[in-house]
Amino acid sequence: MKARWKNNAGRNAVELAGILVLALLAAWFLHASWRKWPDPIIDSGPQCYNTWRVSLGALPYHDFHWNYGPLSILCNALLFKCLGPGVMVLAAANLAIYAAIVALGYLAFRMAWGPLAAFAAGAVFISVFSFSMLNTVGNYNYVLPYSNETTHGMLLILLTAFVMERWCRGPSGATAFLLGLGGGIAVVLKPEFMLATGLLGLAALFIRCRQHQPPGGREWGWILAGLILPVLLVAAWFARRESWPAAWVDSSQAWLAVLVSRSGPGFIDQSGYDGFNHGWRNLGWELIFSLNAALLLGAIWAVGWLANRPWRPLLRWIAALGALALASMFDMGGGFEIGPSFPGLIAVVLVIFSFRWQREWRQNGRTQPRTIMALALILLAAAMLTRMVLRARINHFGFIQAALAGMVLTAVIVAEIPRWTGTGLLGRRIALLGFLVMLAMGSMAVVTESAGNHVLQYQPVADGADRFYAFGPAVDETGAVVQWCVERMKTAKPSDTLLVLPEGVMINYLSRHERPMPEFTDNEPEYIKQLAQVRPDYVIVIWGDQRDGGINRFGDPGQPGEKIEQWLRTHYTVEDTRRGRVEWAFVMRQKPNL
Repeated sequence: MKARWKNNAGRNAVELAGILVLALLAAWFLHASWRKWPDPIIDSGPQCYNTWRVSLGALPYHDFHWNYGPLSILCNALLFKCLGPGVMVLAAANLAIYAAIVALGYLAFRMAWGPLAAFAAGAVFISVFSFSMLNTVGNYNYVLPYSNETTHGMLLILLTAFVMERWCRGPSGATAFLLGLGGGIAVVLKPEFMLATGLLGLAALFIRCRQHQPPGGREWGWILAGLILPVLLVAAWFARRESWPAAWVDSSQAWLAVLVSRSGPGFIDQSGYDGFNHGWRNLGWELIFSLNAALLLGAIWAVGWLANRPWRPLLRWIAALGALALASMFDMGGGFEIGPSFPGLIAVVLVIFSFRWQREWRQNGRTQPRTIMALALILLAAAMLTRMVLRARINHFGFIQAALAGMVLTAVIVAEIPRWTGTGLLGRRIALLGFLVMLAMGSMAVVTESAGNHVLQYQPVADGADRFYAFGPAVDETGAVVQWCVERMKTAKPSDTLLVLPEGVMINYLSRHERPMPEFTDNEPEYIKQLAQVRPDYVIVIWGDQRDGGINRFGDPGQPGEKIEQWLRTHYTVEDTRRGRVEWAFVMRQKPNL
């Protein structure tokens, strides 16, 4: 007994040391990316500006266009109302949520695959997906993401995984309510989280039925109550200012947006992000990468398997070194190109664990909690990949969509495949070491690229709680342009309205000037009519390479905005100009006699 206690104490100390390493790792990457999370123009602007507007009383879907469900913006607007507006207010809230995500993720992966797998999955999540800067556009991190719904949703689906595992143990009204509540909260967040929580619910129902414990009427009632409650509460908030039918519609915008074709101000066509625009080509590409990844994993496994063969030592080591040489020949293109293999590998893992679940059920009539949790995490990984099913990647949306897939594959690689080398301890350790080296090299490729980009982010934008850093002018002048515009608008009255064209609502937020009309649309004659009616006090035109929307130089002959700029030149006076190497900005004020 005493020896067992000492053994457990030693393992606990090692695990605590691993948790400390993860905490230090998160602190390091947070420090390296400090205040370099948002983008000065794209996505971050609408997140901050519209949250500020709601804190002042604006109504989503009526006073401004909103692509997501209402829950996150309402919660963040409450933070702004209580603490005051600030980029760092949102960052602090998301960091608290991120800490909960890391903790829950560790516990979930520990339950499914053990402490070492949980450590490895957590390390990959922190170093690759959490704070990386892998694009010229920011926003793709867990501190200030392109959509705050992503952090809230990731926390939600991990909580729902624990609820699912608990409900599969047997009937429970409280757990049934929590399972429904997870789905209900997803309804007012984003569609991918609706799919994820829905899959968990269906899987839990299937497992309960296979265990001859189908939910009764009481549990169904609790599930329904959990589903309805979040939508009801959000609808009640909207019903303060509109009819109940309209409030129900607004509270359901997250899923209505999927069913109803959307267009208009602020809507960006994202049909190519899932890869179906070139479906067969992308499918072939993913199959090739899946095969390459499988061969690489197989080669490393073979080294351990050969080391465990009862052959003569010389023959065994020659074969193992040959397999190792074969593994070194596979080029996955660095950490960035591993993403296309995720859908194929996750599909294989799902099949394997489905058979494992079936075997457990046939032998015991029940499923082990660790198997249920593993199935939950695999299902979540598959659900989150659906948005990029034929264009899987770890950058861009991959920070949220591919994160669980990366963690699941890491856990399987570390905890499962080494055991397939046989009972020999030497082969298992060799395979494990090879896999850890492979994961470390892939992660380091991402970390190195991200660190190089973070070093280039030295341009300060705004002050106080809104201060952040963008790329320096030598790399991208957008941050410098935004900072100049914000400083220039300090001379305007707080009540003056401001329109930034073709986009740049971050300037409205940072200077605290309301935008009196929607963003630029392709229907220029109609937009000019709106301009003539609304007549913003100030108009800022940013003339340069627009990174989103395919506009080269707004207002140039033959480019979008040509007619709008002609109208502005007639009715507005250019008060100030910021001339840059690539991007210029014109501050225009309405002529007093018009």
